[in-house]
Amino acid sequence: MKLFRDARNVSASALMAVSLSSLRSLLLLGILGPALIGAWKAAGLLHLLGEVLRTAVSRGMSLLVPMRTGQGNQEEARRLETAAGFFVLLAGLALGAGVMAFSFLIADENLRLAVRIMAVVLLFAQPCQFIRELTVARHSFQSRSKELLMAAMIDFTFAIALSAGFGLVGIGTATLLSVTVPALYLWRKEGYRFGLRPDWPRLREMSRVGMPYSLTDGAFDLTRLLDAAVMTPLLGPIGVGYYAVSLLIMDFSAFVTRIGISQVVTPHLLREFGKVGSARQVAMFYEMPTRLLSYLLPPVLGMISLLIPQFVHLVLPQYTPGIAAAQVTIWAVFFMAVHASLGSFFLAAGKQFSVLRVLAVLIPLGALAQVAVIRGGFGLTGVAWTSFTVFGLATTAELWIARRGCGHGLRDNLGFLASTYLPLVVSMAGARFLQGADFGLALGAPVEALLRSLLLVLCYLPVLAAYETRFSMLRAVRQTT
Repeated sequence: MKLFRDARNVSASALMAVSLSSLRSLLLLGILGPALIGAWKAAGLLHLLGEVLRTAVSRGMSLLVPMRTGQGNQEEARRLETAAGFFVLLAGLALGAGVMAFSFLIADENLRLAVRIMAVVLLFAQPCQFIRELTVARHSFQSRSKELLMAAMIDFTFAIALSAGFGLVGIGTATLLSVTVPALYLWRKEGYRFGLRPDWPRLREMSRVGMPYSLTDGAFDLTRLLDAAVMTPLLGPIGVGYYAVSLLIMDFSAFVTRIGISQVVTPHLLREFGKVGSARQVAMFYEMPTRLLSYLLPPVLGMISLLIPQFVHLVLPQYTPGIAAAQVTIWAVFFMAVHASLGSFFLAAGKQFSVLRVLAVLIPLGALAQVAVIRGGFGLTGVAWTSFTVFGLATTAELWIARRGCGHGLRDNLGFLASTYLPLVVSMAGARFLQGADFGLALGAPVEALLRSLLLVLCYLPVLAAYETRFSMLRAVRQTT
């Protein structure tokens, strides 16, 4: 299956890019400190506005172009691309101006500056992100892989060089360069020309298809941002700053899963759907990645959970209050990875509004729960557990809706969910036991943490062997890549 090969190539670039970004972010935590990092993270929430404003049309393009290509209608695919380009240019102008105007209402000096910088970033990010989506819609995964590495290297170099001397202005400049320069490379590589006239019929068509998808994706992103959104007014930038390790984990996992899973699965699934016209026949495009992730990812997350305390103590001691929260947050990555393979299937199955209805209930309930947890004095760890629960409920609902869309009944769905979540439960229980177990060793805390993580993997091997014997997903990946 070419899906696995493309996923491997893009994911490898994404992991290399996120490794550079991780090092960059860790260095920035020490350079800027909790106050400035908290302000920048809070301003980063405005990226969600770009998703809502731009991607109704831009996302519609990324969905319809593979479908039209699968149907053999290349001319219509190109007309859709041209029409979408005109819209995103206007969207960037409107969003940048709106966020800049909003900044004048902010009292906190650091947060006000961060929001103003973000207004400039968002102005350029809309057409730049559109070019990336266009590249993926055309199945130009090799160019996308190179662009990922380019963006990471630019971001790393300039963020470190500029942040020490210029603070928020420095990190904002680095962010702007990492967004625009790689996008210019893709723009030239793809030979795309932005449209200068509105094509209302095609804009309406892309909005009709893209709006539900964008709302669904944006709503799930909002569940990821609920903790920071609620903490900012209740605990202030300093509280968000101590929670920065957890936010860092979620930012990186969102990046890798969106690039390495969602952006690869979507064009493959929709091109095939354009050929066969049956949601049931393309269900394997989400079921196979979900099954592979279900038993391969949990032990990796368990190892990271056991290593987080020593890592923070050694590298970022000023963020020690957020250690326990980060050890909880890491498990939510599992749900993000599973979610990443599902979005395009809901379009094929006509189930987007079913997902939206579920999220419309979960989001306000999750926000209320976060407020109750913070005011109840449960601290950052309570916030992290609440986020984990909201993620779990959202992903479970999505899997249920997807399975029902293929005609699976109650018993079949319960069995699928149980087998999907069992490795996660086993890994969480094993990590918690090993974290608190006293083996009477005197090897030093870092060495003990490493030994505990290795022991977790050894104990998990029977589960891995049983699942691989049953589903043979690792064998399938090796055969197709």
